[in-house]
Amino acid sequence: MALPTHRHTRLRGNDYTRGAYFVTLCALDRRQWFGRIIGTGDDARMEPNDLGRIVLEHWHALPSHFAHLRLDQVQLMPDHLHGILLLSGVGSGVTRVGSTRRVDATTVGVDDPGRDITIDVDHSDRPIGPAAGSLGAIIGAFKSGTTYAMNQLRGTPGQRYWQRGFHDRAIRTTQGEFERIARYIAENPGNWR
Repeated sequence: MALPTHRHTRLRGNDYTRGAYFVTLCALDRRQWFGRIIGTGDDARMEPNDLGRIVLEHWHALPSHFAHLRLDQVQLMPDHLHGILLLSGVGSGVTRVGSTRRVDATTVGVDDPGRDITIDVDHSDRPIGPAAGSLGAIIGAFKSGTTYAMNQLRGTPGQRYWQRGFHDRAIRTTQGEFERIARYIAENPGNWR
């Protein structure tokens, strides 16, 4: 009997520390953890609950933890999050750590171990996992930070809130693709089931 293999969805040879990416992160089992949609059609909007507000706070805090990251369009939905991330590439020398530490919504100093610190990057002995500052490291830190904060709020240590992995698409800057994706994200509440 053949063992199942993991299918890698990332583009081979792509530098996931630079470029524009459309990402979707789904709640575990598509549970509607983050709030509700009120209104219909063009008037529909997302009303986040406490967990949804944690997700949005952590999302908007990402650039303070990853200097090479800019955020564009974002839309939280009851059971998922869509966003556009713009990565300018990780410079050599000093960078913020994102692959092994969760991102907190508030920047804290080095006096607080395990939080927002800077180190010299040496990729030669890098552990298995996403490269520091890559799209995968950013999303991993985001999911870890939001999960920790949601568990703190709810008193549910160990509860998972996110589906494993995430969906991403490298956005081409030609033929209006960026604009189409941004419009899709903005109009998502009006298309809610």
